Amino acid sequence: MPKGADFQDDDIVVISRDPLIGKLLLITEDDEEIELHLERDSAEALVGALAAFLAEGEGKDRPRRLT
Repeated sequence: MPKGADFQDDDIVVISRDPLIGKLLLITEDDEEIELHLERDSAEALVGALAAFLAEGEGKDRPRRLT
């Protein structure tokens, strides 16, 4: 069964700039740490997926202009 995990509002830790590699910490319901490893392609895909998710919001959760 999949575990739920929460984003902890932490910054992405940059491991390398060339090639671009980083990690993001998630915490499961039972306080287990999960490191989400990112590289440029996966980070771009994640940004696209998050933008699509935010675009689905309605009412008070409707998309806001981010500037």
